[in-house]
This record gives sequence, C-alpha cells and structure tokens, in this order.
Amino acid sequence: MAASPALDITISRFFAASPERVFAQWLDADALIDWFAPDTYTGLSAEADPRIGGRWRVDYRSDTGHRFSEHGEFLDIVPPRRLVLSLSQTLDGTARETTVVVTFEPRDGGTLMHFRQTGLDDAAWRDGLAEGWIGCLDKLGARLAAEAAQRRGEVEIRSLFDAWFDASARKDLDAAMAPVAETVVAYEHSPPLAVHGPAALREECRRGFTLAGPEFRWDIPDLQVIVRGDIAVTWGLNRMTDLADGTVRNRMWSRGTRVFQRVEGRWRMIHQHVSFPADPETGAARVDLAP
Repeated sequence: MAASPALDITISRFFAASPERVFAQWLDADALIDWFAPDTYTGLSAEADPRIGGRWRVDYRSDTGHRFSEHGEFLDIVPPRRLVLSLSQTLDGTARETTVVVTFEPRDGGTLMHFRQTGLDDAAWRDGLAEGWIGCLDKLGARLAAEAAQRRGEVEIRSLFDAWFDASARKDLDAAMAPVAETVVAYEHSPPLAVHGPAALREECRRGFTLAGPEFRWDIPDLQVIVRGDIAVTWGLNRMTDLADGTVRNRMWSRGTRVFQRVEGRWRMIHQHVSFPADPETGAARVDLAP
C-alpha cells in the first residue's frame, strides 16, 4: 500500500514552557532518553547531532525486555519554530521511514506544539504509532513540568539564602533560625560532632554571632543548588568576613553543604555540614585558606 496523506498522524499539544525550552527537548540526547519512548518503554541511550544533515538515534526497551531503536536525520532546523526530521524503524523485519514535522507556536505564556508524521502506508501501523506518540508527549510534558519546578525551587532556595545572609548581617537570631527544621542534624565548625534539633543549633548560632564583630558578613559566592522534587541540596564555600568601618578586618573560608526539604510549601533545612580543612600532620584546623 502506498503512503497516503489520509494516514498522517497529527497531534497538537500545549506545554506550559517557552518554545525555546520545548524545541530544545527534541535536540538534546539526554532529554530524548527520558521522553522519546512510548509509555511502558524505557530509554536506554540516545545520540543527537543537531544540525541539518546530522543524525539522531534513540534505543529503548519495553517492560517485557524487547529492545527497539529509532533513528534518522535532521532535515530542517529553525529554532525555536520548526523542526523536520526523518524517522526510520524496523518492524517485522521491514525497514520503514517516515517524516516528522514539528512546529512551535507561542501561546498563553507557553507553547502550542503541532506534530505531523507523514509517509505512513498502513492503518494499523499508524494507530500504533499514534498511541505511542501520545505516551511520548505525556512524558515530554511531565519532563518540562519537572524542569520548571526545579527552576522555581532553585529561585526559592537562593532567595532563602539571601534572606539568611541578611539576617546574619543583622545578627537576627530568629530570622536566621526561621528555615531550620525541627528534625535538623548539623555538623558544625566546633564541637560536638553533631548538633540535634533547632534549640541546640540556635545556641551554636548565638555563640557565633557573639564572637563575630559588629560588622559581620556571611555569604557563599559559589553557591550551587540542585532541586529534585521536595529535596534540595546546596554546597559552596562559606565566606565569613569581619569588617571595621567597611574595611575587611578578618576573613575565613569554610566548606558548607546543606540539605532542605519542602514541608507544607516551605523549604526547611534538615541537615547542615560546615567544616574547615585539617592539617593532616598536626590535626589543626586550617582557617587561613582561601580559594
């Protein structure tokens, strides 16, 4: 049977993400592993050379262990508006090639994506592919939603740290303790080995504020943040500075890792680990090191 336009697959789907972000999901190998396989299938590997004439490939496996692969060539790339690619797959020992055209339209703060697959010559094949594409696009939507949640989470965590830095400059103990969870376990610069609970950590914080000068500042210039669902992990070098009339009087650096959990919509620190490197010969803390 010859290919017929009547068998074309057409799907329109709205995503709450910019055309740039949706478009990029079609060109990134890591993204393709995650979503470019039907529901109940798992991506195994992917390759993408995002240029006209560049090749792409995705290998995936069914829940029953059967392996499949799809591959093709990028025929046209107009970021972030239009993408055309060939798609080849082997079914029942027969190699078949189709063409996929995807357009991306800004709509209501997101993207209306129009998908069309042409070159189909069998109704049963077409129906199976259409069902598979619906599953793929469901995965794509979930991936985009998760990425958006991660970006929002990172903004929230960085805002939390900004408020934390400000509270430290004011030596506002209540504000400094505001994001601390009831279950917090902290490994601090000074003994004991572990501090359990907000009351004990508050005392550590109070002691630190007392020892610090009147113009104390704390920040983390290289703050790194990873958010996955309701868990966030941060790390970076703590820069602790005592000023006198705006001039640096003393400065120390230490290492810091913190873990947060979102509880009832708010981020709470459940773990903190801060430390100075130790001299392996003397065991003394090295508070003179700087990046």
